[in-house]
Amino acid sequence: MKKAWILVALSALSAAAGAQRVTYPTEEFAARRQALCRSMGGGLALMFGRTMPQPASRFRQDNDFYYLTGNEDPNAALAVDAKACDAFLFLPAQNESQLRVDGPNALKDPEAAKRWGFTALHPLAYLEEFLARRRSGGPQRLWVRLSERDEVDFSRSDKALYMARRSVSGWGAQPSEDAFRVSLLRDRYPYYELADVSPLLDRLRLIKTPREIEALRRNGRVSAEAIRRAIETTRPGRFEYELEAEATAVHVGNGAEGAGYPAIVGSGPNVNTWHYQRNDRQLQAGDLVVMDYGASFGYQTMDITRTWPVSGRFDELQLKAYRAVLEAQKSIIAAMRPGATRAQTVDICRRVFEKHGFADQRPFGAGHYVGMAVHDVGDYERDGKEVPLESGMVIAVEPIIEIKDRQLHVRIEDTVLVTDGAPEVLSAGVPKEVDELLALVGKH
Repeated sequence: MKKAWILVALSALSAAAGAQRVTYPTEEFAARRQALCRSMGGGLALMFGRTMPQPASRFRQDNDFYYLTGNEDPNAALAVDAKACDAFLFLPAQNESQLRVDGPNALKDPEAAKRWGFTALHPLAYLEEFLARRRSGGPQRLWVRLSERDEVDFSRSDKALYMARRSVSGWGAQPSEDAFRVSLLRDRYPYYELADVSPLLDRLRLIKTPREIEALRRNGRVSAEAIRRAIETTRPGRFEYELEAEATAVHVGNGAEGAGYPAIVGSGPNVNTWHYQRNDRQLQAGDLVVMDYGASFGYQTMDITRTWPVSGRFDELQLKAYRAVLEAQKSIIAAMRPGATRAQTVDICRRVFEKHGFADQRPFGAGHYVGMAVHDVGDYERDGKEVPLESGMVIAVEPIIEIKDRQLHVRIEDTVLVTDGAPEVLSAGVPKEVDELLALVGKH
């Protein structure tokens, strides 16, 4: 009996360890700062963290700020001197009310600077004096974010686009926090020459570190299991949001800090809305379901989509489209070796679609980058030429065939790591072969 109890206890401990959230050692962030310093070529970088929690969700730090610091305190700022790569963290002083509601930030920890590899921690109120004191005769370069920040579910360009749309209304045309900061710095410190740090960070974030890859692998396993669970619990009469709930439970139960983006669970007429998010329709026999959902682990996201029939059987046209999309996706992935281009993968998809009688459909290839944001940062072109694939890039692959008047939308999406050898499908744990997929539908 005692031996059996020990085995149960050990099993419970193992399961608990497997559900721990992803963290990084402090040397990971120090190495990132060192890489940024080398790319700056001089000057001072100034970065700001998120100022307040997002509504109805856990606090998630600004991606660029977290990338360089690992710090998750609100209203933090970072200054990095490129010459010696000295890093200074600035945090707001907290009154008793703030301490009671939010808990202490790192400023209250006398060992925080040493533990996190910062040269010093300062109160946020000292930042302006710090900037004034850094002037050393003549213009000095100040690296700040002149581009919009990216979010977990928005790229920099997405964010800029929505800011532009917001400005259509005079009542919503206030500048973003980043734009406000740039204006303030130009007014108060005219002797600084402002330069955009975003392209430097984007190129660093484009190639994933070994620890980031491990976080992505874990995310891939869990996010795949979440979609698998949704497929297994599909049956007529359930609601789209019930499939979302099944998947979310797997994410949270395995230590995800949150979703990479709001779940897309479209059925029937909803499948042709690519970013459908209401998730309130009741599933009917004969419907297709298109589910696009991934978690966030260690500030690394995952992008997975599967398409399946509610009844567990494709009709003739659905099956024909599914086989075409599956062959195209597998062919694209097989070609994703270092040196390959997106244009080459688009041509592969085009040929497969033509072979299956879908020449009128838009061909897809290797798609957007995936990382801290689901539409992650990184160059697609440099000097007017397409950026070839490189080991360490993580890319979503999602060919699509859709025929709107037949309520048909077939999408198969996986997140793929480019390596020095064969590409690694990080989300391979959820089946996509026809027989394996259909065997899962309604299993539970």
